[in-house]
Amino acid sequence: MKSILTTISAVVLLSACNQKSVTDVKSLEVLYKKSYDLKDISTAITSVQLILLQDSTHALRDSLPAMYLSVQNIDACLTTTEDALKRKPNDEELLKYKMLCLEQLGKGEELLTLSNDLYNKTKKSEYLYKSVSVQLAMGNFEVASKNIDDMMEKYKGSTDSVDMIIGEGQNQRVPILAACWNMRGYVYIQTQKYQQAAEAYQRAIQIFPDFVMARRNLQQLIQSAQQQR
Repeated sequence: MKSILTTISAVVLLSACNQKSVTDVKSLEVLYKKSYDLKDISTAITSVQLILLQDSTHALRDSLPAMYLSVQNIDACLTTTEDALKRKPNDEELLKYKMLCLEQLGKGEELLTLSNDLYNKTKKSEYLYKSVSVQLAMGNFEVASKNIDDMMEKYKGSTDSVDMIIGEGQNQRVPILAACWNMRGYVYIQTQKYQQAAEAYQRAIQIFPDFVMARRNLQQLIQSAQQQR
């Protein structure tokens, strides 16, 4: 029903604009703002695209990556992000959008390169953490394990934190050291060191008692052990 209403809305919008000779950019800007404020992102995107038909350099063109991401149109998000980066090659927010798109599209090598580049430029722990996460996802456990050890030493006593996905559309901010212990648990699981994995997850929870992912991983490990008895 929602997609049908969105389509109808877009058709009505196009028809109305045609009747007004599609030159009223100011009206489209108003429509964009009202739609965006109402979280009607599909109509907001259509408004911007119609504006760009009249003025391809309009400032709202750089609003498209975030909006496409919010409606999970990853291909469109990546395309518009790449376009925006031609104008703003060092824009960190745009580079974050690109990272998210590459992750969603499973482009591990490109994501690893980008996360390493961002860490080298900013020295922010979130990009180093992302880099190690990608190494784990790609199965590079030996390299990832060494990097986890280095991170644990580097951020010992640090107050830095990273975002972790805990569900569809849900993130949790987690202390970097707790996140490292959670990754360490994952490495132990892959090498069938289940007791060490349990201890790693417990260390993560000790650091951050509300750590959803670590608690979930520990519970799954316990349930798996019980089923094998």
